[in-house]
Amino acid sequence: MKPQKMKKLKIENLKTVTFSIDEVCTLYFYEDHVFRAVNKAYESDVKKMFDSGMMKELINQGLFVNTWISDVEIEGYDLVLEHKKVEYWNYPYEWSFSMLKDAAKVVLDVNIIANKYGFELYDVHAENVVYDMNTPLYVDLGSLSKIDPANGKCWSGYLNFYNSFYMPLYLYEKGFSDLPQTLYLYNGVFSPRDNFLLRYRYLNLFGSKITSLLYKLYDNSRRLSVGRHFRVMEKFGKHRRIKIILALKKYFQDFFTVNKAYRLINSIKKSSFESYWKDYHSGMEPENEKRFLRIISLIKSKLSDATILIELASNQGKFAAYILGNTQIKKIIATDYDKNALNQLYLSNKGNKNFLPLVYDFVRPNGKRVHQKIEERIQGDAVLALAVTHHLLLTQGVSLTRIFEILGSLTHKYVVVEFMPLGLYFGDMDNIPPVPKYYTLEWFKDEFSQYFEHIFDEEVEINRHLFIGKVKNC
Repeated sequence: MKPQKMKKLKIENLKTVTFSIDEVCTLYFYEDHVFRAVNKAYESDVKKMFDSGMMKELINQGLFVNTWISDVEIEGYDLVLEHKKVEYWNYPYEWSFSMLKDAAKVVLDVNIIANKYGFELYDVHAENVVYDMNTPLYVDLGSLSKIDPANGKCWSGYLNFYNSFYMPLYLYEKGFSDLPQTLYLYNGVFSPRDNFLLRYRYLNLFGSKITSLLYKLYDNSRRLSVGRHFRVMEKFGKHRRIKIILALKKYFQDFFTVNKAYRLINSIKKSSFESYWKDYHSGMEPENEKRFLRIISLIKSKLSDATILIELASNQGKFAAYILGNTQIKKIIATDYDKNALNQLYLSNKGNKNFLPLVYDFVRPNGKRVHQKIEERIQGDAVLALAVTHHLLLTQGVSLTRIFEILGSLTHKYVVVEFMPLGLYFGDMDNIPPVPKYYTLEWFKDEFSQYFEHIFDEEVEINRHLFIGKVKNC
């Protein structure tokens, strides 16, 4: 839907991103609106994207965030676009293996469609995709540019795509559990050279000097192949062997196509690392457990005005899905730090557009300094944390104060949390592990009441005491 007519906006009244290398347009934010102000040199290209039907096809195919030419004026620009604002912004380090693979396919599909209209994706990296609930969407119009005919079938964005999507997926397949996320958090922590040596480990037998030489030849041939013709001419145009350089470029460039990239992504079948909690919910059926049925009734009666819920330690998301189908809750952001469990959650709920799965360790969150913290991007009417506080308190040394601070930061209304009076009890009443003297129901309730307005508490099962509270002054 187009926005209502607004007055001409001044630059000083708009917010923008901290860092951008976009030559095509500048991203601006005003209230709940997201604009792209197009630089004059690229106005005709952007108009062609819309007039040709390319943007309409990308949007209709569910690949690109809804975007239109805006009636809003921004000083200094003649052409302004507006995007639909994506709620609950997320980053690649918050995705599971299958989420990353689906995001990669969105990039490839966008590029295939753009090619039909004479355009291609040039600046290809994972932060140009965001999950709009369970749907990955491409969001960076500025990374679309005209195809260089001299490049033949070569995709100029191939290397960016390879480094940003194929490398982390390949690491997943090889059993690395943390490197894929770390790639998005710290630049250079695992380089294309490292990936080359991992893929072709036998080359190490030739010694470091020969291996380094082979990588240099490999890397330079790829860079030359995907380089745009005018860039190659700028760099090598006066070189005495320019004809040989261009001949090599022409020979190698057809090895780096979007179809080749698709084959690479499809060659990655599964993530291969193990994790402790991946099967925790495998045999669980919420509809057959009294505890879950009781919590469902309490969500409906005590949280009747809540429609958006964040679940922490959601594991495979079975209870989250049951909540969505059997209460007034309309949207769920389901999180877990176990990437395998979260991946199963995503796969089980791909058809549900009201589900957003995120990899998130809520007591030790990851994030880039330039990114917003998760509590600044994602807020629920209620936050739910079941069967998790005892692990944090008794085995990880996390303070109850810290737990309640985190829960309160993620919601503007309600908190639902379980306390386990028997601590790390595993079902054997004759062998209950000891707990610290302070670790009592009264202690938990007193601390809870300091942070939240106490609404209700009840034992819902042996070693499961449920507390419901409201954020104070909300």
